[in-house]
Amino acid sequence: MTRPLGRAARLAAAVAAALTVAATTAAAPAVPGPLPGTASGAPHAGAPGAAGTAVPAAPAELPEGVVDLPVEFTVDNVNRTRGRCSADGEEYTVRGHLTAPAEVLEAEAPAVTLLVHGTNTGEWIWRLDVEGRNYVNELAARGHASVTIDRLGYGSSDIPDGFASCSGAHADIANQVVGQLREGAYGVEGGEPAAFDTVVMGGHSSGALVAETASVSFGDVDGLLLTGWAAVGITDDTNRRFLTAYQTCLEGGEEHAEPGDPRGYVHFDPTLEDFREGGLGADADPAVAAEVEEHWGRNPCGVMISEPMAILYDLDLVGEIDVPVHLVFGAHDVLRQGVEGYPGLFTSSPDVTATTLDDAGHFVTVDAGSELLYETAAAWLERHAPTS
Repeated sequence: MTRPLGRAARLAAAVAAALTVAATTAAAPAVPGPLPGTASGAPHAGAPGAAGTAVPAAPAELPEGVVDLPVEFTVDNVNRTRGRCSADGEEYTVRGHLTAPAEVLEAEAPAVTLLVHGTNTGEWIWRLDVEGRNYVNELAARGHASVTIDRLGYGSSDIPDGFASCSGAHADIANQVVGQLREGAYGVEGGEPAAFDTVVMGGHSSGALVAETASVSFGDVDGLLLTGWAAVGITDDTNRRFLTAYQTCLEGGEEHAEPGDPRGYVHFDPTLEDFREGGLGADADPAVAAEVEEHWGRNPCGVMISEPMAILYDLDLVGEIDVPVHLVFGAHDVLRQGVEGYPGLFTSSPDVTATTLDDAGHFVTVDAGSELLYETAAAWLERHAPTS
């Protein structure tokens, strides 16, 4: 398989251009008003750090009447989006979970949200095993169904060579999953696949980039729920992490973690401290911080190095997204600042709302104040993706 080494100069120029443009593009049109009861105000620089002495976390308990079932999707690793990047075209299996009130799965016209994680996390960002900080449990308790997946190259899903895929292919794969959810054509352990009439795509961090790319390229989602993401406001902290990892990828990736591991993988956050401080604000629950630290992992180089160009495409196309959009920011997110104008770029959307969590960092799904995310997300889904 061709490595990106021969294209180093061109990629380096593209990365530099993309990071510069993304950091400075989109002067600030007014931010649409938040949903009733949400926090507002511009994100500001926080001082994230160790969240205190770690204490054991109470495990997340499944709410009464809710099922949590392993699922899997057979997908083709291809890129048919409007963003250019290459993939190996092979067939793989993407795995995850369906978490839903049982009554939703039995409804005549059920709705579901497909949740896509970002570059440096995994399915766990939606399913943290800490009571009160498990997004899918909290949404299910409020009546909503979710499907979470590990993206190709992560966690329980197939792990190909790290250069085998790219950001656009991940958006294509997410769209394939949407189609299978609509058709009920996927595998379910311990149950039968439901066919969903309404499918929203949610994304955290660069998973939101995947969601936006899928929406504008294929037009098959009914709404976007985007957390910890803007294609503007990239900070020096982001640049430092990315460019360090990028250089490692140019050299073929990190050494094998275990004998026989595929090559082409790299940590986005070079140290565990970077991972914690880049993800959580200073007010994070120590139990959450301890649990999050268990998930510091490596990322496929092909996906990561394709993201700057994907951001450029996104900035050019985001105004074509024509479904309702809800964005959630963390005021102390060290990876994105100055994002006030981003909601205003969704000029074709019929409804754009934004919420800022005043005490949260980048990992808004699990950080301090995430209860507000659960409430506003549930209220937004009631408006735009109700099960009937």
